[in-house]
Amino acid sequence: FPKEDILGLMGSLFRLSNRYGRLFCQSPAKSNDLIKKKIALFEQIKKMNASSPDGVNKTVNNSIARFLNKGQKIFEIKDLPSRFKEAEVPMNKGKNCPADFSKKWKKIHKAVRDVVELESVVSYNPYISLFSRLLRFFHGVCRKEDILFLQELNRTARLLFGLEGLTVAELYYRLATRFKHYLIDEFQDTSVLQWCNLKTMVEEALSSGGSLFYVGDKKQAIYRFRGGESGLFDEVKDSFLRYNVKTRSLRKNWRSHKAIVEFNNRVFSRSNLARVLSASGIAGKLNNNEEAINEILDVFGDAAQAYNENNLHGYVKIERIDEKDQEERNAIIKGKTLDLIDELENRFDYRDIAVLARDNSEVELITSWLIERDVPVESEKTLNIMENPLIKEILALLRFLHSPIDDLNFAAFIMGDIFSSLTGFNAEVMEDFLFSLHKKGILKKGWSLYRVFRKEHPGIWDQYIDKFFKSVGFISCYELTIGIYQSFGLLNKFKDFQAFLMKLLELIKTKEDEYMGLGELLTYFESAPAEDLYVRVTKSNSVKILTIHKAKGLEFGVVIIPFLRIDISPEIEGRGTKFHIEDERTPALRLIRITDHYRLYSPKLQKIYERDYKKACIDEFNNVYVALTRPKYELYIFIPQRSFSGNNQARYLIPEELSELGKKTLYRSVDSRERQPLFDIAPSRYKDWTGSLQDEFASVMALKNKEKVEEGNILHAILSRIGNCTNQDVEMILKMGVEFARKKFVHSLISSAYTDRVREIINNEDLGNIFFTGPHEVYCEKEVVSRCGRLKRIDRLIVSKDQALIVDYKSSRDDSKERYEQVKEYMQIIKDIYPYHQVRGYLIYLDQPSIEQVDE
Repeated sequence: FPKEDILGLMGSLFRLSNRYGRLFCQSPAKSNDLIKKKIALFEQIKKMNASSPDGVNKTVNNSIARFLNKGQKIFEIKDLPSRFKEAEVPMNKGKNCPADFSKKWKKIHKAVRDVVELESVVSYNPYISLFSRLLRFFHGVCRKEDILFLQELNRTARLLFGLEGLTVAELYYRLATRFKHYLIDEFQDTSVLQWCNLKTMVEEALSSGGSLFYVGDKKQAIYRFRGGESGLFDEVKDSFLRYNVKTRSLRKNWRSHKAIVEFNNRVFSRSNLARVLSASGIAGKLNNNEEAINEILDVFGDAAQAYNENNLHGYVKIERIDEKDQEERNAIIKGKTLDLIDELENRFDYRDIAVLARDNSEVELITSWLIERDVPVESEKTLNIMENPLIKEILALLRFLHSPIDDLNFAAFIMGDIFSSLTGFNAEVMEDFLFSLHKKGILKKGWSLYRVFRKEHPGIWDQYIDKFFKSVGFISCYELTIGIYQSFGLLNKFKDFQAFLMKLLELIKTKEDEYMGLGELLTYFESAPAEDLYVRVTKSNSVKILTIHKAKGLEFGVVIIPFLRIDISPEIEGRGTKFHIEDERTPALRLIRITDHYRLYSPKLQKIYERDYKKACIDEFNNVYVALTRPKYELYIFIPQRSFSGNNQARYLIPEELSELGKKTLYRSVDSRERQPLFDIAPSRYKDWTGSLQDEFASVMALKNKEKVEEGNILHAILSRIGNCTNQDVEMILKMGVEFARKKFVHSLISSAYTDRVREIINNEDLGNIFFTGPHEVYCEKEVVSRCGRLKRIDRLIVSKDQALIVDYKSSRDDSKERYEQVKEYMQIIKDIYPYHQVRGYLIYLDQPSIEQVDE
C-alpha cells in the first residue's frame, strides 16, 4: 500500500475498534503458511491434471491447462479455474468419472477452499500488527497529554464499567442507585456498545421498580457506520420480557399531507418490497435466503400510516432519467431541478424547499447549480466559512499583515466589501487605482503595493490599517481579530454574516494555542478539515441543500431528490475496502478480506458476505425511507438509470406506473405573512484591546533583533514545561520541555545549546527555591484576570500555605523598568486572589542566570 493508503487503513481500524469496543486479533496462521499451501495446491492440480481421464469437460481441462502453463505456484485466487468451486468433476454428458480421479478432485476442491479462507484471514495480519503497535504508542501519548478522543469514549466506558460475567463495578451501583427511570430517544441509532454500557444500570433500575422507556423507528436506522444496530430494538424488548413489557406504535403521520403518506405506504408495503428484492437482483445476492429476505421485509412491517384528517392535499412527482453517461445525467437533472425551483417559487418561499443528496459531492454539485442561477442557497458548501466572501477578505487582510510584501492579499482586501464600507471606495475605484499603478510601472520598481497606497491615501491608512500593521507580533491572533472586528464595525455592518464572523473568531481562539503565531494559524485555515469550518446556524430565505443523514429528524415544506439511488455496499468501511468482521460477537475482532473470487470457493465467506449485504440493504432502504418522509406538502424525485454499482436499483422501488400522485395547490399555512416573526439579537460587542495589550509583549527595540527575540521565546517555551523539580527526573522534564519547544517552533533549529542553557538556569544556586519548591504548588504560564477584566499571563507562580511567589522571565536587563511595572501589576492581582498571603515578585534574567526581587 502507498503511505496515504496505510494511513487511511490505520484510521479505518481505529474507527472499527472503537465502534465495536474491542481490539483486533491476528490469525495464528502466517503468510508463509499460505505460501506453502499454495505451492502444495499447485502441485496437486498439476499431478491430478496429468491423470485426467477421458470425458472431463473440455472447457474445464483448458482452463486448468492455462492455469498450469502460467507456472505461478504462488498464484492469485482470481487465476484459479472457477470449476474448482464444485465438489463433483464436470464430466461430459454420458461419461462417468473414475473413482480415484473423483477423489483427487474433491481433495483439490477442499484445498482450494482452505487456501481461500486462509488468505482471507491472513491478508490483514501485517496491518493489524502495525495498528496494534501504533495504538500502544498512541495511547501512551494520550495518557501523557491527558487526552481522550470522542471516538474512544464508549469503548473506554466499557472498559471502565467492566466485562460481562464479572461483579458489577461500584461505579455501576452508584449510578444505578441515583437513576431509576431511563428514557432513550432515537433508539434505532443506539450502538451495541452504548447499550452494553447502559444495560447493567437499566437492569438494576427495573429490578427495583424503575422503568425504561425507549422510542425509535427501525425504518430510520441509518447510522450503522457509527455502530447503530436496528436489530437492537427488538433484542432489548426480548431480553426484558420478564418485566411487563408494553409496546406502542404510532400509526398516524402528523407531518405529511395525504398524497405523500399514501405514496410511502405503497412504496414501503411488504408486497412492493418483496417485488423489489426479486426484480432488482437483491434476493439473488442473498442466495434467495428466505430468512434474510423476511428480516429485511420485517423492518418495514409497520410502515403503513394514516394521515391527519386536516392534511388532505399533497403532491408527489417521479421522473425517470435515461442517461447515456454521468455528464448527460447531470445536465438533464440540472435543467429539471432549476426549472422546478423556479416554478415552486410561485407557491413557496425558498426557505420551504430542501434538496436532499446522498453525499457531500452531490451537495457541492447541486449548490453550484443554484449559485450559477443566482438562487439563494444554504448548504455545507455555502456554510463553509472559507467560501464566505467576507471571511475571505478578513483572511486576506491577516495574510497581508503577516507578510506586508504580499501584494495579492492586500489588493484582495482593498477591493472587497469591508474596505468599501469603511472608505466609500468601491471595487471599481480600487481597480482603477491598481491599473494606474500598473500603467506607470510603479510596482515594477520594487515598491510594495501597501507602501504606494499608504503614500497616496495616508488618512485611510492611519485610520484603519496602521495600528494593526504595527501590532502584529505584539498581540495574540485572537485579540488582533477582535480589534479588526470592532474597529471596522463588522458585526453591525454585516449582520447577515454574524454566524460566519463568530465561527472564524471561535476557530482562532480554539486553535491559536495549537498553531503558534499568525503564520501557522493561516496555514491551518488553508488545509483545515471541512467539518471544522461549517457554520451550523444561519438566518436566510434560502433553498436548503443537505445530505439525507443531516436531514434525519427534520421536516421541510417541499423536498427535491435529484439523484434517488440505491447502492448496496456490504463492506463495513465502504465500497472497495473488502473489510468484513468474521464474527461480531467474539471478545476480539478478526478482520477478514472477502472478494467476489473468494466467495466463489468458500460457502463460509459467502455466508458472512450475505450477512453484511443484508444489513447494507436495510441501510439503503432506510436511507430512502428517511428521504421520502421528510416533506410536508410536496415531493419531487428524479431516478437516474445508473448508479455506482451499475443499474440503479432504486428504479425498481417505485412501480413503473406510479409517476404522479395528488395535485399541486396553494397551502395557507406557508403564507409568509403568517410566519412566526424572527427576533434579531444584537451583535456581540468586543473591546479593541490592540493598544492596551501591547504591554504583554516585546518592545519595538526587541523586534529589531529577531534572533534574540526568538531565542528568548524558545527559552520561555522550555521553561513553561518545567514545573516543580523536587524528587523528579530533571533530565526527563528538561527533555519534555525541549520537545514541546520544537513542536511550537517547528521552523526553528533548537540545538542542544538550549538544553544546556536551561539546565544551567535550573541548577543555579541562587534559583534553587524557584525550581525545587518542595511541597509547594507551581503554576506555569498561569492566566489571571485583573479587576478591570484584563487578562494577564504569569510565567511562574509558586503558592505555599502563606506565601505566593511571582516569577517573570526576562531575556536580558534591557527593558527592566517595563518589566518591573508588569511584575508589580501581577503582584496586585495575586494579592486580590490570595488576600492572606505574603506576595513577592522576582525577575529572572536568562542571558546570565540571576534573580532580582521586585519591590512593591
